[in-house]
Amino acid sequence: MNSDEVFFKWLPEYSVKIKTIDNQHQELVNILNRLFVAVSKREGNKAIAGILDALTSYTRTHFALEEKLMREAKYKDLLPHMEEHRKLMAKLEELSNKHLLKEKPIYFEMLSFLKSWLREHIQGVDTKYSAALQQSGFSVTAWEREATAEFALMSDTKRWWEVWKTA
Repeated sequence: MNSDEVFFKWLPEYSVKIKTIDNQHQELVNILNRLFVAVSKREGNKAIAGILDALTSYTRTHFALEEKLMREAKYKDLLPHMEEHRKLMAKLEELSNKHLLKEKPIYFEMLSFLKSWLREHIQGVDTKYSAALQQSGFSVTAWEREATAEFALMSDTKRWWEVWKTA
């Protein structure tokens, strides 16, 4: 992907200081950029179903692992954080239904919404749990090993990466 094809550039200030989570956030940004490329090349109709599927599958897996980390660390704001995740999944479902069932174009709405949501969620909500974990002295080392293996297993069974990279 060249610099003209980047809709959402990952910046160092988006880091939550947990390598595995940062890598997953970067992959979500990559999926969003892939949608942008497809739309800019007028291939949105061909690629949108696969990108929606990849985005939903990847996000669901990421949220499950992130929530597991917060549970293990006994993060006090876990429930409000999970509610934010639930709201995003509901919005993705709404956009999917709008596209698949009502056959309405959703590209620009989806690009705009997801770029804002990701930036605000990562910098606002995710950095809070990251800071709380660091302050409490919770070590993410064991969780990162487990999450990396678990994410690889989940990803292999869903094959989301094959869908969007070839779309």
